[in-house]
Amino acid sequence: MTLRLKKGCTGLLATTILVTTCLAGQTNRPIGVLHRMRITSIRPFTPKARSQALSDTQPSVSYPTPPLLGFVPLVAIVTSDQHSGVDFDFEHKLVNWYTGNPLKGPAEENFLIGLLDTGSQVDMFFEPANLRVGVTESYLVSTPFPVGGVAGTIETQITMPIGIFAAGLAAIGPDGRLDLAQVVGHTNVCALVGPQSECEDQELTGVVGMPLLAFLNSQIRQDLHRRAVVGGEVYVGPDIRFIADPRDAEVKAIHKIPIQVGGLGPVTTASYFGFPDLQDPFGQIEPWTPTLLSMFGLSLPTGGAFYTDIGLLEGPPSPINPIQTARVMFDTGAQICIISPDVAARLSLPLEPDFTATICGIGGSVEAYGYFVDYVRINALGGPMEFANAPFLVLDIQGPDGGPLDGILGTNLLWNRNILIEPSTTGSGFIHVSGPVSYAYIDLNQDGAIDLADFAVLANAWGRMVDQDGYSPVCDLFYDMVIDYKDLSAFASSWKVRSAP
Repeated sequence: MTLRLKKGCTGLLATTILVTTCLAGQTNRPIGVLHRMRITSIRPFTPKARSQALSDTQPSVSYPTPPLLGFVPLVAIVTSDQHSGVDFDFEHKLVNWYTGNPLKGPAEENFLIGLLDTGSQVDMFFEPANLRVGVTESYLVSTPFPVGGVAGTIETQITMPIGIFAAGLAAIGPDGRLDLAQVVGHTNVCALVGPQSECEDQELTGVVGMPLLAFLNSQIRQDLHRRAVVGGEVYVGPDIRFIADPRDAEVKAIHKIPIQVGGLGPVTTASYFGFPDLQDPFGQIEPWTPTLLSMFGLSLPTGGAFYTDIGLLEGPPSPINPIQTARVMFDTGAQICIISPDVAARLSLPLEPDFTATICGIGGSVEAYGYFVDYVRINALGGPMEFANAPFLVLDIQGPDGGPLDGILGTNLLWNRNILIEPSTTGSGFIHVSGPVSYAYIDLNQDGAIDLADFAVLANAWGRMVDQDGYSPVCDLFYDMVIDYKDLSAFASSWKVRSAP
């Protein structure tokens, strides 16, 4: 089959490398459910069954098959003019409240909906959405900052130091105003502003990236969806909260996946780097880099990302076909997992892919091969997470250290789990993962109520495949291109949970 990925974007940002994977959906859907693939043509295929030789001692074991796409973590993003004002103080300052004056007031009304993106090494805004939060020419440095992507390079601009804050969709009231008492963020931050994407029908507004998320405990609940109406647009996504103490989290974890913050060097903070203009040595210091993860405040920022290890196996295990270990970046901005061509070769994947994808991103579009890998294992406290027939794209991607990445752990392997991201720059960090949860997104007509009208939407799309009239992506709860018994089962079980007294 051929997948065309266009609308909505996920970002993977290295120090000078930005790769965006733009995922398509129906043009009349809100952004929270637009991040799905729109199939332009299908080549008949039969997903491979997991090899029975995977476990001779447990032939009856079966593992879940993840969907093509996972969840999209949407957050409200707002700005202020808060910065240090002290020469050579380049370090960001973490805050648990909104501080400073809005770049465009009132701040309760002038915010945007963007991505919580652990794959982005910077906080970033895209034109014209930067105007919504007041990041205009007066706050931009004139020197361009090149950023490369899947098909080319674009020029971005660095902002002067500002404050950047985020909150989950629950912080947006029925009147479309943002409750500033619920935001957290950091100040004295230099972000990037990039041009509007050339992808058709696509708008990426902004991302909150690793300079903030490496220091926050982020809870993402798939069993509790949030719906917000802002400027006539409907946004739907999982419930997101930033929690000071992980013990206060609502995620009942049965797995704890280890993650490490990695980059070119040790990380203790986030900072930008600047220097006075040689023609005006007593003038304002302009930043030379955006704010990135750093060793300390006055060091040259090097960036960083969350890393973990996964095991992959294609075909029966044997002494000459062992499980291959891949060190991957955990990326909440990527809805599908990725492996490098090197890993694909180590797995001895065939030359003929299971599917192909057209990916529209920074610099244009590229074609990517996709495969259903027989077996995937993620080791964790509490026992491993194991999957069969897991979809992966094959792409070369640079990591924060400038070298190649083995791959990316996207959200599709966690599509039906609540998670808590508990980072640590000094010790062991973890992704807390719950058991499977009831699916939250069964308000299919998005009227704010779950009732028989939603069941009617599902019934009208029943049995339709993605290339057929009547197919509705909002009913495809498993993102597997067909409305079938799995979607009905998820709808019914979630209905039962929500209707229980």
